[in-house]
This record gives sequence, C-alpha cells and structure tokens, in this order.
Amino acid sequence: MEKIVSRFSIDFQWLVRDYGDALARATLAEITITADGLTVTEIEDRSAKTVRPCVRISAYALAQWFASNWWRLLWEPARNTSSWNMSHKVGAAGEGYLWPDLTFTSDGESVLIQGRPSPPTSDQPVRYLNMVDVLVPILDFEGKLDSFIEAVIGRLADLRVGAAGLDDLWSEVRRERIDPELSAWRKLEAILGYDPGDAPDDIIEALQNVASEFGASAVEEVAAESMDNAIFDIKTLWDESRSKAFQLAIPNFDILKKQISEIESSLLPWQRAAQAARMARDVWSLESGPVPTSILAEILSISKESLLNDLEVQGPMHAGFRNGQPDTFGVFLNKPFSVSRRFALLRLVGDHLTAPQGERLLPAALRSKTQRQKFQRAFAQEFLCPYTDLIGYLGAADPSDEDIEEAARHFDVSPFVVETILVNKGSRDRSSLSCA
Repeated sequence: MEKIVSRFSIDFQWLVRDYGDALARATLAEITITADGLTVTEIEDRSAKTVRPCVRISAYALAQWFASNWWRLLWEPARNTSSWNMSHKVGAAGEGYLWPDLTFTSDGESVLIQGRPSPPTSDQPVRYLNMVDVLVPILDFEGKLDSFIEAVIGRLADLRVGAAGLDDLWSEVRRERIDPELSAWRKLEAILGYDPGDAPDDIIEALQNVASEFGASAVEEVAAESMDNAIFDIKTLWDESRSKAFQLAIPNFDILKKQISEIESSLLPWQRAAQAARMARDVWSLESGPVPTSILAEILSISKESLLNDLEVQGPMHAGFRNGQPDTFGVFLNKPFSVSRRFALLRLVGDHLTAPQGERLLPAALRSKTQRQKFQRAFAQEFLCPYTDLIGYLGAADPSDEDIEEAARHFDVSPFVVETILVNKGSRDRSSLSCA
C-alpha cells in the first residue's frame, strides 16, 4: 500500500422480493463494494454458475450495523477482542446472510478496508473471490457510510415501510456529530472500546479533565493503548516516570521542524515519517549507514549510558515530557535493553517534532496502531536503519533469518525492526513477521 486512495464506493440496486416481512422485502439489494478499483463483493454464484461483482443481501441490516457502530468504526484502533470484531467485521450484521469477510480498521486518519476470499474448502453456494487491502481517507469513508445509510432510510420512507428504529438511531448519531461536546464524548468512548453511552461517565470526565492539562491528542493516544487504565497510566507517567526522565536537546530544531511541516500531508503516516527521518539525518550531517550510540548521544546532548541496558525500569509506556522549551524535553524509556531504548528514543524525537503545539505529554505506546504511533515507529526505523542502506547491506533478494539478524546487529536495532521494514517495502512476505 503506497498511498491513501479516495475511490471507495458502496453501490446498490434494489431487488424485488416476494417473501419475508415488509422491511425485508423493501431492502433486499444487490450491493457492490469497491476500493481502489478492487471489488470486495465479487462472488462466484455456484448455483447460477456465474461470477458477478455484487452480492444479494439486506441493505437494511448493513445500514443498521453501520449506524450502530459509526463511532467505533471511525475512531477505535485495531484490537484483538470479540467486542472489536463485532463492531468492525461486517459479518456481525447477521440476519442469516452470507456476508463477505470484510473488516474496517481506523487509525484515526484513514480506514483500512480488508476483504478476504472464502476458503477454498467452503461449501457455501456463494464464494467471495478477492483479497483486498486498501486505505481510504477517513472523511471519504465517513461520507460513503452516510450516503448509504440515508439511502436506505429514504427507500423505507418512499415505500411507507417502518424503519424499525434505524431512522431514530441515525438521527441520534447525526445530532451527536454536530454537538462538539457530545462528539468529543463519543469519540473518547469509541477509542476506549465502548459502544455509545456504555462508557462509565467518571472515566470520560476524568480523561477530558486531564486533556486540558496534557493535550487532547496525547490523552487519546494513552486511551487507545491503556483503555480503562488510561487515567491511572497518565498519572503514573506524570507523577512517577517523569522524575526518572533524562533531558535531551534537539539541534537545529526550528529548521528541522519547518522542513517537516512542509511534507505533503496526503502521504501516509509512515511515508511522512520516512521523509522526516531523512531530513533529520541530513540536518544533523549524518553519513549513510548505522548511527552509533555514541554519535546519537552526542547529537541529542545526552549521556551514552542513558541508552545502555538498564534493568531498573518501570512505567506503563515510553513517554516524553515537554518543559516549555521548544528544543528540549524529558524522556522516559520503559524498556531495559539498548536496541529498544535507542528505538524508543527516536520515536519520541519524531513525536516531539510533529505533535500538536501545547501538548505536555508525548506517549509512545507499546501496542496501539494509531496514525501517530505509526509515524513514530516509521521515523525511528528510517532514522536508525534507512531502507536504502539496509538493502545495500543485505544484498540478497531474499535474505535469510541469519542475514536479518546480522543486519540488525549492524544497525543496532532488533531483528523485528529489520523484518518490518522489509515487509512494509514489499521485500518480504508479511507472514514472515513473528508478531503484529
């Protein structure tokens, strides 16, 4: 995936149905979902012995599912829970239809549309054919959902068929979206993994209170990582971890920040991050190849020892603490080993160069995959292990595990970082990654 595409559509044609209740008869449709020219809903109809781009399903069931999960679809990051699956996998729309294996995953900036073909061993009368992995801008995704839901409601109104609560549900969602306070509340609920109205009021209120102190985006990042423990983790970071932080200084800060701010905003987070990292290496006059810890420490005005193995580490995540000076901030690293500490340090440098002005807390989460965390990781990858330098070092078109381990030692990063770079650039199959 090299770019975010805007060609996403949900097209439909109403069908005549002679059985079922009035709602079912009114909303049976041939639905075609496409993304970047790929047809997610292309099927082989075994009984008719045809291949067609659309599937015959209930538009009402799909619209109801979209409306019920609207906030979570737009704002909840990827998670491996049954609740997440019910809110992000289309099969949860139910009602007895054979839905595509289709998943929508947001990072807060774009939505990853993932479609998977039916298993070869499937004995179902309809078999989905295509594998799709496409990113679309979140606003485009939102607009297509809006149009589809409103078309279904309009269909029911035209036929004078009761909407079975869909119209009331959608009116509530629309009302929440135009109310700044309600919208902020629902967004936080979704980030935490709650359905609308299900999050405990005290958790949302506490998060909104600390957002005024540390920054809304920072609080959302911690919420995405820590969920119900977010308040506890924020307080732990600020009250305990901050006292163990060391200070660093970013040379040529104003020049670098200005250059990074001019990077094309339509690029993907990791593409922007790679450009930013190359700019940093250039501004700091680094030669190609690895960055020794001694050089890194010298550039950032820290002691080399602060990046060496340190087993006395406790805290919920890596974090930076701004002190009001644009070119300096405090850094807390919660990993004990040198390769992990170097990588986390560069994540926070990248975050400080791009995080919203006025935010005091810079979270570097361990698991979450928001666009901000993607940027951090890609910045650190490209800074410490530039792709062109890595390919030049490896040489082999299909590096072995031993080659990857040797490259990791050469660039002083983990083997997983090397594998991730190769996978993201298409030089290695994603199945080779040992973890997500």
